[in-house]
Amino acid sequence: MSTEILNRFCIAGINYHAADTKVRGAFSVNKDVFHQIAAKAKEQNLRSVFVLSTCNRTEIYGFAESVMHLVRLLTEYTRGSQDEFLEHAYLKSGNDAVEHLYNVASGIDSQILGDYEILGQLKLAISESEKIGMIGPIMNRTINFAIQASKRVKTETALSSGTVSVSYAAIELLKDIPGIAGKKVLVVGAGKFGSNVCKNLVNYIPGIQVTITNRTAENARQLAETAGIQYIDYDLLPATVNSSDVVIVCTNATQPTIVKEYFTTGGQKMVLDLSVPMNVHSGVRTLSHVHVIDVDEISTTILDKTFSKRKGEIPKAKAILQQYKVDFYNWLNDYRYSLHIKNWKDKLQELAELHPGFCEMATDNTLLYDDRKVQKAVSRLAVNLRTNQEKGCQFINAINDYLQMS
Repeated sequence: MSTEILNRFCIAGINYHAADTKVRGAFSVNKDVFHQIAAKAKEQNLRSVFVLSTCNRTEIYGFAESVMHLVRLLTEYTRGSQDEFLEHAYLKSGNDAVEHLYNVASGIDSQILGDYEILGQLKLAISESEKIGMIGPIMNRTINFAIQASKRVKTETALSSGTVSVSYAAIELLKDIPGIAGKKVLVVGAGKFGSNVCKNLVNYIPGIQVTITNRTAENARQLAETAGIQYIDYDLLPATVNSSDVVIVCTNATQPTIVKEYFTTGGQKMVLDLSVPMNVHSGVRTLSHVHVIDVDEISTTILDKTFSKRKGEIPKAKAILQQYKVDFYNWLNDYRYSLHIKNWKDKLQELAELHPGFCEMATDNTLLYDDRKVQKAVSRLAVNLRTNQEKGCQFINAINDYLQMS
């Protein structure tokens, strides 16, 4: 395996294991913040960086000389300090970072064991980084092996059976409320998470009255049409919160969107805050008729119901992940030779063009023949490097020396 390349693969992050929602909220990253991080990374000549920021974790992935390079990037543009981050963080590189990526992608490291929603969130994070050219070829393959492993875990194990995400866990919680089908539910936030919540409400609680609102009205309108629910303008948020029985908050705002002053009438209400940072002001919890539940409380409730059943699937999932890690390491081992092989092929083609057939009377057929000889020589070199790895470096150096003399 190419140790030099692998050791540069680093992850710095915090998650639900050691950081509560307040701490996680201080380091949450939305699209705008990520673009700032990526711009800085480009200035510092980093080739691959992306950030996974969900309700349960914030992690920065990249190829860097040191994992602390990623820590400085993340903490420079988030609200928490570097010292606070390091107090709760895990810093990984090399094999440990690969292991962590596979556990995250497969749901093994999720707050709700087997939460398959994390794979979609991971893909979105990578897509955002790809748009601005911050996913290089090695990172691309590193991620793809983990994604393929996750898909096999999903299809070949029962790790994700039953409740599979925080958004669905919220539905499980609501289903236990007497008469929930007749309640008025307001969902605040029409992003990917809010979209999943709305669709799950409609699918699993028939007859429920769901209304969606979002700062960008067009997003709310489109989701309402797709899910068959109602939507309101964001300006009507205070009045609609006050008239709703259940409020589900899933935005990525940096400041609370639901405040105590919105609740002016009596009647028991439930507020589910699925946002990180928390978007329900702490003052709402002081209201006797409003029951506030945050994402950690929801996850813990559902975790107790699902953990024992899924725990038995972990060895089977780990075996699948191990197969893909071996495949990845084999690919990485071959990749270290690719640049040398390409350089050698280019040089041989240059020589073939300069000295076609080594004869001034050479024909086009001779050129074609030289191209075939070049390809054959390159193929033989590739096979030699893969089957005689202990001699690879010496062989490459010898060829490079010869080409330089040529």
